[in-house]
Amino acid sequence: MIELLEPCIELAQSAGAVIMAIYKKDDIGQQEKSDHTPVTKADLAANDVLVAGLKALAPDIPIMSEETPIPALADRQDWQRYWLLDPMDGTGEFILESGDFAVNIALIENNRPVLGVIYWPAKETTYFASYQNGAFKRVDGVEQQINVATPDNLTLAVSRRQKIEAVSQYLNAQFTTVAVGSCSLKACIVAEGKADCFLRIGPTGEWDTGASQIIVEEAGGCITDAEFNPLTYNQRESTENPDFIVMGHPDWEWQKMISPHQRAL
Repeated sequence: MIELLEPCIELAQSAGAVIMAIYKKDDIGQQEKSDHTPVTKADLAANDVLVAGLKALAPDIPIMSEETPIPALADRQDWQRYWLLDPMDGTGEFILESGDFAVNIALIENNRPVLGVIYWPAKETTYFASYQNGAFKRVDGVEQQINVATPDNLTLAVSRRQKIEAVSQYLNAQFTTVAVGSCSLKACIVAEGKADCFLRIGPTGEWDTGASQIIVEEAGGCITDAEFNPLTYNQRESTENPDFIVMGHPDWEWQKMISPHQRAL
């Protein structure tokens, strides 16, 4: 995994450069997919960069991406190892020009994330981790290990556009907030200790949590579904996630502070 990490970081940054070349252009090629979520030229261009690069890097490892057709479970359930990609997490933020979008690359082994890279092109910031090797943040070539914050005042990572009531109803504690756009970037600010918790209410795919999960776990936190059960990867016909919770330091009494809930998929 270590020898795959730097090539993945380079690929994520290359995909980010392609995204930034399209950012703020008059024509970003915005369309609506069959699931009513937006897609742009930048999503597709980043996907092309990642898929071509990963095929060259490791031809024998299958690839699952948000922007390519997902094989039926019968065709993928025996994969022991595969790449899980979100070429641009935060397409809505890209469209709104907030800068809060990211390239996500995860390596899944035996249905668990073991390597993750999240690149924030607008900030030229990379978050990355691999199993049992810690989580790191790299900016301008300067690298530092990151860890979740020790308990103090609870800080919740929230979306810029979501009503705070959508998540606050599940919290049994006082909190302050910090707003960041994309799903994976909110997980990263929990991993680096700038927030303590992130509740995701609403549809996401497995590619939205793969890279985030290993980064958060290696930083000392965890990600579960909204009833505190483990997330699953490549074990269901649907690749849609349940609502999920990104939790920081384990010394917080999360199961007392967060009311579990269930959303039908």
